[in-house]
Amino acid sequence: MILKCFLLVFIGAMIGWITNFIAIKMLFRPYKEVNFIFFKIQGLLPKRRNEIGNSIAEVVNNELVSVKDIISKISPEDIEENIGLIVDRILESRLKEEIVKNFPMAAFFLSDSMLEKIKHIIKQSILDHKEEMINVFAEYLENKVDIKSIIVEKVNGFSLEKIEEIIITLAKKELKHIEYKGAVLGGIIGLVQFAVVTFI
Repeated sequence: MILKCFLLVFIGAMIGWITNFIAIKMLFRPYKEVNFIFFKIQGLLPKRRNEIGNSIAEVVNNELVSVKDIISKISPEDIEENIGLIVDRILESRLKEEIVKNFPMAAFFLSDSMLEKIKHIIKQSILDHKEEMINVFAEYLENKVDIKSIIVEKVNGFSLEKIEEIIITLAKKELKHIEYKGAVLGGIIGLVQFAVVTFI
């Protein structure tokens, strides 16, 4: 009787574990649709890849990150500092050369102090319009950058093997728990079956 109980529990546990193991595998495989006589079979993720990509993109775009969120993180002070550095670099390397090239006579009276004043005037004129530049950039991002389509494109660009690897890596413990719970549930069902057969 003990052996019979053990066998039923063991067989139930194995059936429960194998069933859940196969169910997890069938989330990903087979990658391509396989035709049997009366039905077709394909992994859930490969079959609904586009829908899943769109759903992920929808959630990210609407709930997690949008272009407006990105723009809100732009610091005007940081922008001003970076614009200032770029302008300084360009003026330092090109201003005198361009003035002399376009106005050759200016080379005779273009002193270093005058050159510095011109640099300061140009730089300040640009920085005075930094808000307008930021607004133009922000408007461009809002109108032209579609985070949703970028995410969909990235997801669709992943190989099915890569998607499987990412999901298994992220949810390895949880997937193992599902397998173990299947074994435990199968074992309980085996025990109940033994009790029913023996005592009823």
